[in-house]
Amino acid sequence: MKLIKEAVVAASICDSNVKLGVKGTFDLVQDYLTEMMGDLGIDGVSLRERYGCVWIFTRNRVEIDRELTWKERYTAESFISSAKGAKMTVDTVLKDENGNTCVYSRIEMCALDLATQKIRRIRDVGITSDTHVEAPEREIAFSRLKHEGLEEIERLIVKSGDIDFVQHTNNVSYVRFIMNTYTVKELRENRVKAIEVRYAGQTHEGDELSIRKAVQDGKELFDVCLGDMVAVECEIERN
Repeated sequence: MKLIKEAVVAASICDSNVKLGVKGTFDLVQDYLTEMMGDLGIDGVSLRERYGCVWIFTRNRVEIDRELTWKERYTAESFISSAKGAKMTVDTVLKDENGNTCVYSRIEMCALDLATQKIRRIRDVGITSDTHVEAPEREIAFSRLKHEGLEEIERLIVKSGDIDFVQHTNNVSYVRFIMNTYTVKELRENRVKAIEVRYAGQTHEGDELSIRKAVQDGKELFDVCLGDMVAVECEIERN
């Protein structure tokens, strides 16, 4: 099934330029994905109660064709674009009133068994042959860049407001950590046109994280690390 919702860009998800910000975009994508999966009975809370599992996001790529502005009306579409083996992808698209795609997101995820800490096949957690898979509206290629030579630019402590319902640092919090390393001036002069996040490990309340950065092939690379463990890799392309 495909979730289709009409909405208006709220002030709370806009940035200092009165446009839909990067973190606000990630918030919307996560909300629409969760609502769509809730309609299927496989949202994170339901998955934990029924199967003893939680969804783990492994990768998320967001391409921003045009920034939506405050009070602008848009339509959100969220749907499963692939479901094979242990992986599922969900695409979320934000379109303006003329039907033009402004934001396209693809999230890759898998189900983690809380008891065994092993990945479950998606057919064992409610994704069956009857689950409708939509053809994606565009091709999304995840990056293959190797992160090398990154240098620390900031350190921070994970706070209670960063924690999700399974007591891990929320996926969107990592995006906020990274975006806060930019100044307002930098983001106004060179807007984000694509951002990809790879989730590799878990962190928790009270952890001290290191944000590291390098530039490679025109992309800004970030690692969020807990000691020697890389919890998140991120790549950002700006205009």
